[in-house]
Amino acid sequence: MTLATMPTWLRYSERAFAFNFIAFSFVMFSCWFPTGFSGTFSTLAFLFALPIFFYRIRSVELNRFEIVALALFGWLLLSVVWSDTSLLESLSYLSEYRIYFILPVLSVVLALNKQTQSWTFGAAMLGAFIALITSYGLGFGWWQIEGAQFSLANRIYHGFIMSSFLLACLLIARETTGVIRGLFAVVALLVVYNVLNVETGRTGYLQVVFVCLTFAVLTFSRARLFLAVAFAVILFGASYLAFDRFHDRVNQTLANVERMVVSDDYHSSVGYRLEFYRNAINIGLDYPLSGVGVGDVKRTLQSRAETGEIRLLTDNVHSEFMNMLIVGGIPALLLFSGFIVAIAYSGFVMRRQSRWLGDALIGMGVVIFVSALFNSTIKDYGEKHALLIMLSLLAARLVTDRPKNYNQTSLADSD
Repeated sequence: MTLATMPTWLRYSERAFAFNFIAFSFVMFSCWFPTGFSGTFSTLAFLFALPIFFYRIRSVELNRFEIVALALFGWLLLSVVWSDTSLLESLSYLSEYRIYFILPVLSVVLALNKQTQSWTFGAAMLGAFIALITSYGLGFGWWQIEGAQFSLANRIYHGFIMSSFLLACLLIARETTGVIRGLFAVVALLVVYNVLNVETGRTGYLQVVFVCLTFAVLTFSRARLFLAVAFAVILFGASYLAFDRFHDRVNQTLANVERMVVSDDYHSSVGYRLEFYRNAINIGLDYPLSGVGVGDVKRTLQSRAETGEIRLLTDNVHSEFMNMLIVGGIPALLLFSGFIVAIAYSGFVMRRQSRWLGDALIGMGVVIFVSALFNSTIKDYGEKHALLIMLSLLAARLVTDRPKNYNQTSLADSD
């Protein structure tokens, strides 16, 4: 089914969706606009996509990670049953995980129009480049913006979009030649320096390192890979010695970990996270098969803090893996892990037909994995919506770039 064969009113709905989704992509990656502004575009894009999705529902194709995403959302929805909070409050908490059911809707509509895919990707890349230049200006004192330190976003979100931007730049540089290759290679280097020595996000450090290692493994032969890894280790060591901000941040992190492990001193950002993770594991061990339910996370954490079982009161344990363990027990943890594995596995399968698309999926799986270890990637607003944009685009390309003899698997058999 193509746009040309759809009713006129649905074609107008697709145009409205395209405008809002492209704007949404630029807004999210540029970081210049408030949350409510970006939320308007995302909501409108979803609403305009819905009628098209339902019109095509009997022939909708779901890829591996979309299927796992829907299964995970179904389990979280089921956990409402054993949540002690009210139904409305539980559904409010459930909405934090809406990405899992919105993703297939957006990807289905994006798959209808390659031009929309291209414009969306371009808008996201332009937005990320603007965020990069803005961060350099803030870091070097070229300009000052109220409320911003080294980037417009917080350092966690900045590291997330920069590592994704780095992945895109590396892949474009590999797949192109001449001036274009050189330009994107330079931008990739600017991203690496920005994350390591302009911003101060520790997760960003790890994401950049793992993106570069993943790219090297997927790109170079064994001999070249060895040289690339050796060069990366030397470069990392040189960066540690040469970049004061990076050097100080790494030393501070190691000292804080040592204080937490040796002296049980949790009064640092690292200590807080380790304490959160320990508390989350204890709750998960108490509710291994079901979790506390999607609506009871905040209440459970608060209750344990009041009884002294938890030393730090929080409503966010700053790890998506730990969030899933608390909310839905081991089943939710396994489903979330399966979601990431399915993204990467889809990439390995797709490499046979489209190397860049396969590597992009593998790279995104790595970025999500590293991010979810130390941050609430799905629960947090910024990462969740940036991820929604990227995965929707990649899922759409899985459909449009599939081989001609590809056997479709639909939600229902066609008449």
